[in-house]
Amino acid sequence: MADHQTLSAVFFLLLVPHAACMAMAKPSSSTLLQDKCELYAAGDRPSYDYCIRTLRADRASATDDERGLAAIAARIARATAVATGAKIARLQRGETAPARRDGLAACAAEYAAAVRRLGRAARDVVSRSRGGAGAREMREAQTLLAEVTGAPERCDVAFKAAGGQGSPLDAVDRDRARRRGRVGLRHPAADEADVM
Repeated sequence: MADHQTLSAVFFLLLVPHAACMAMAKPSSSTLLQDKCELYAAGDRPSYDYCIRTLRADRASATDDERGLAAIAARIARATAVATGAKIARLQRGETAPARRDGLAACAAEYAAAVRRLGRAARDVVSRSRGGAGAREMREAQTLLAEVTGAPERCDVAFKAAGGQGSPLDAVDRDRARRRGRVGLRHPAADEADVM
């Protein structure tokens, strides 16, 4: 599912070690963003471009440090989870098959939890970047994000368990990618015209 790319990007950015030795050779924010996106993409150019484009959508990425980039990524992923929740609500209103309604209800609960977890993780990261939180809060943020990255797969499993069919969210994501001529999910603000 395309939403997984955004959720996993956040997970990666927060799991990358926040070394205290960054002060020794602190790269510019632009270089830091490029370095983080190169690590995230692991040599895959479309993933690198996606990472750069998504994080640069927030102007603060030009001046933020590692934790600032992680907070931006968490906010973007939260916005994506909110948009996915809205998409699920629209699908629920039009669905009449009981098995599909059950699958959509499970997905709605999964994405509502993702929204809460991502909000909490972003607050923990921002608090840490302001000196208010410590290692415990960063571990908590990482735990929350680990739980969030499984949301798309758990949604797919719920649909298979409910009736053996795939998630209608997959069809929406595939159709959106086909219309754009590429795979991947853009920043939710860029997707507003694509909303069903």
